[in-house]
Amino acid sequence: MKILIADDDATLRNELAGLLREEGHEVVGASDGGEALRLIERESFDAALLDLKMPKASGMDVLHRLRVARPETAVVVITGQGTIGAAVEAMKAGAIDFVEKPYEVDALRRTLRTVEEERRARILLGGTAAEDAIAWVLSDAATRGVLLAVVGPRAQPPSGATLVLRIDEESRPPDVFAANQLFQLNAAIEAHIGRVAHPVVYAADLSLLQAVHGLEDMKAWVRHMNGRCAARGGALVLASVDSELAEQVEKDGLPSEGPQSMLESLANPIRRAVVGYVVASGPVAYSAILKKNFVDSSSKLSFHLQKLQSDGLLAKADAGRYVVTEAGQRAWQVVRALSDRKPPSLLISKS
Repeated sequence: MKILIADDDATLRNELAGLLREEGHEVVGASDGGEALRLIERESFDAALLDLKMPKASGMDVLHRLRVARPETAVVVITGQGTIGAAVEAMKAGAIDFVEKPYEVDALRRTLRTVEEERRARILLGGTAAEDAIAWVLSDAATRGVLLAVVGPRAQPPSGATLVLRIDEESRPPDVFAANQLFQLNAAIEAHIGRVAHPVVYAADLSLLQAVHGLEDMKAWVRHMNGRCAARGGALVLASVDSELAEQVEKDGLPSEGPQSMLESLANPIRRAVVGYVVASGPVAYSAILKKNFVDSSSKLSFHLQKLQSDGLLAKADAGRYVVTEAGQRAWQVVRALSDRKPPSLLISKS
């Protein structure tokens, strides 16, 4: 992941950056809140670790700006002694977790695993893919060397594509195909799909193909390529395609899911674990949930329980015990069903 660390303590910032780089992450540092604000205007990040108390702008200031400018960035706040209340307020404002100074390495690793699990879960639970989910799929495929781009004359391949096949007015072997050479183009795509694990095919600007073969044939082509990618555990990503084609393909592939806000709440692995425990155990007291060690502090557990109640997933019954609501039961069934399937094999970009 690409991670922003904003902390005015240079020693802690550098130690944390070194640790995260050893774990394989790309790290960018900011020495104060003002620098962090400038960085998030220029760059996107998968996660941001923000010290709550910094000069020029506080961690809360940066969090609020991230929620507007980079809502896809997962935020973890870093807090010192006596600021747990402020950290909980940060979670209410959109942070997914907090770590306390001096932080424990294992606790930090658990938090980052939570970030990665939530990102993957949002891809699973999101129905039509969001742009950040598509970016993650393309980046992962490029890293693994399995990304194939099929692009028309008005499109550019994504960064890191292993192989680029182009569609143009005239063919120029071996990588440029005319629109009437669909059989040859398919053979080249099939060859790539067949030789890699979990292939990803990025197809953008199919206008020349659609002009020659028509809408129905293009729908059939999308279904075929989607099926071939899915059979190998991969995905087909469509971008810059005709709006009617995108609409019909989406309509064919949309899953029937529960209320989206509930599903997004359950994308968080901690809340998912709590709901699963209450589903399995029936009415459960707060103390029993705390003993399960889903989180490392009672403050975090209280926040997640309040979130589950406000989202309509849990309610308090007799003696203050927690129960799953009827709507929560339906959302939980959707999550369980989706957890047994692979991530979406068809992703459609709106950009």
